[in-house]
Amino acid sequence: MPQTTNPMTRRLALLGWSVRRFSLTLAAAVLLVFALLTGALVVFWIGIPLAVAAILAIRGWARLERRSVGEQLRIDIPEPYKPVPRTRLDQRALALIRDSATWRDVAWLAIDATLGLAVHLVYLGLFGVAVYYLVQPVLLATVLDASHPVVNDLRFYDFDTPAKTLLLMPLALGFGAAWWRWGELFLRWYGHLGAKLLGPTVNALLTARVFELRESRDQTVDHAAAELRRIERDLHDGAQARIVALSLTLGMAEELLHNAQPDEAAKLVGEAREACSEALNEVRHIARGIHPPVLADRGFSGALQAMSLDHPLPVAVVDRLRGPLPAPVEAAAYFAANEVLTNIAKHAEATKVRVLAGHVDGELLVEIYDDGRGGAEAAPGGGLDGVRRRLGAFDGTLVVVSPAGGPTIVTMKIPCEPIPLAAATGGHRAAGDDRTTD
Repeated sequence: MPQTTNPMTRRLALLGWSVRRFSLTLAAAVLLVFALLTGALVVFWIGIPLAVAAILAIRGWARLERRSVGEQLRIDIPEPYKPVPRTRLDQRALALIRDSATWRDVAWLAIDATLGLAVHLVYLGLFGVAVYYLVQPVLLATVLDASHPVVNDLRFYDFDTPAKTLLLMPLALGFGAAWWRWGELFLRWYGHLGAKLLGPTVNALLTARVFELRESRDQTVDHAAAELRRIERDLHDGAQARIVALSLTLGMAEELLHNAQPDEAAKLVGEAREACSEALNEVRHIARGIHPPVLADRGFSGALQAMSLDHPLPVAVVDRLRGPLPAPVEAAAYFAANEVLTNIAKHAEATKVRVLAGHVDGELLVEIYDDGRGGAEAAPGGGLDGVRRRLGAFDGTLVVVSPAGGPTIVTMKIPCEPIPLAAATGGHRAAGDDRTTD
């Protein structure tokens, strides 16, 4: 349902949602009967494929339920199912049956086909009765035939004229007040019950979390090993080769000095000096890839501003950081932001970029916006996927919103609290300073 603060709009939206949910309870009743029949036939061979079909149908219905209940409660209900193994058909069917989430779906199916049907009938009935009796005078005066014996015949009195139906107005107002005051609370209670059964259990969440952390750890180890190999290769092919050539040049210059050829020796010494400068630049470049000096000198805020100055597009930096960051988080956020800005320069066809950095609810938030052509996604093996893996090592997240035609918003979050200023060292800015640079 759309988020709104208007009580009337919210309750009308809830009314439409209840009508859709009522249709799902009817489908639940049909599925429950089908599941009971297939359960009775499972002793025969024909019942096994029917049982698998019933489980798959119940899972499809449960997905619709999660979407519907999540829409009502404005939450995301993840699917609790275990991965189905890619083996023989009978083993896959056995895995479906053994999954505890399957039986929670069946339990909610039975509840929704009975209690859910009653809940939505009561909710819709309160509204229907209130509206019906409120419009009775108009209906009797225009549409209904008052001489018909069943018109508002409540056994003890027959309200068969517009004047008499005015006596039912308090009843209509009472039903309407009950629907207005308690109907939404009633449906929210039932929605929370569904979310508890349809969502993953605490043990399932912990298991999934452990799996994510193990996968993140493996990716971090692989990334660290790849970085180490890159550094070794750069040192071997670059700086080391230049130093070996420098040693040979100095050896030749030494021989020329012994042979009384100072002019030739001076020429070689000059070449050696140039080679020494190039080797030093190589080492500095490699060191910059390990930990950029600008982070140590100016912190993450200063590093973002330096990146904005070096970027080919105009970059506005909105700095809302409350203090320095831990060094590992600072480096991860720096390289992630640098990769996103590089992708923008290469592929986005943008004219302007905005970077927002701050702390929100115990997390470092870095939001990068560009007005380019859009269509960006964190595809496996791509640059944004590498950013996602880098952030995953710190329990961070990456969200990319990039519709075709733009704009693109990349949001990165890393759980982290700023370092207290009393414990921070270096040239970091004071906390609470909110600055924007272009």
